[in-house]
Amino acid sequence: MSNQRIISLCILSVFILALVSGCASIGTNLPPDISDPNSPGSGQPPSGPALSTLRGVIKLQGVDRVTRPVRVHIGGREMVTTDGHFAIPNLEVGRYEIQVTTDHYQDYTGSIAVTSEPTTLEVTLQTRYSEDELDLFARLVYAEAAGEPRVGQIAVAASVLNRVTSPKYPNTLQEVIMEKVSVNGVDYYQYSPVLDGRIWELDPVNQREAYMASLEVVYAALGGEDPSQGSTGFYNPSKVRPDSWVTTQQPTVKIGNHQFFL
Repeated sequence: MSNQRIISLCILSVFILALVSGCASIGTNLPPDISDPNSPGSGQPPSGPALSTLRGVIKLQGVDRVTRPVRVHIGGREMVTTDGHFAIPNLEVGRYEIQVTTDHYQDYTGSIAVTSEPTTLEVTLQTRYSEDELDLFARLVYAEAAGEPRVGQIAVAASVLNRVTSPKYPNTLQEVIMEKVSVNGVDYYQYSPVLDGRIWELDPVNQREAYMASLEVVYAALGGEDPSQGSTGFYNPSKVRPDSWVTTQQPTVKIGNHQFFL
């Protein structure tokens, strides 16, 4: 075999080896299969549970404006809202048990299916008080504050509700309004209109406008309005003796003729 042929064969062998080596190198660096969304470097996030957003509107019976804190429990989460609206993002699609609670209203318990599209829940909570209790409440507010500005009337109503939730007083509306205290062996009602009978003077038929206005004040307080700043009582400074026990209580705010206290 001539030297020229041997040289040609050597060159051909080197070329073939280089080609094979190059193909192997290219094969080990091929980009990931872009048809697989889970492959590394594909530009797509790994697959996981579908997530959605649950939005809610909580309404309160008889109330136009909800300012009372409302607690919403769902899927191990708790949301607290003061305007009746809430949103829970990144909630896995599925069915959930839900509970909605707030003071002075009956709890709501139910279930809701959260879909891949944003889901909206609307619930109206019913007051826990009977018609008779609300009637008694409206009568008390009218008897105590008929001549006061509306904000003062709401403050009176709110102070009554604050007693219901306070451990120092009975825990029902009727018991708070009709509570008696004993002084020197004599029982007295907590509220003077109950003591002197003025609470029964409002006539829902012949004084319907006044009665309905008093009910609106009651519902405003039930909805969360509290100009009394958390007070549990009030008095008219011009009608009590300077040494009265109420003058020693911690004051909060004075509205109209009433001084409110904790």
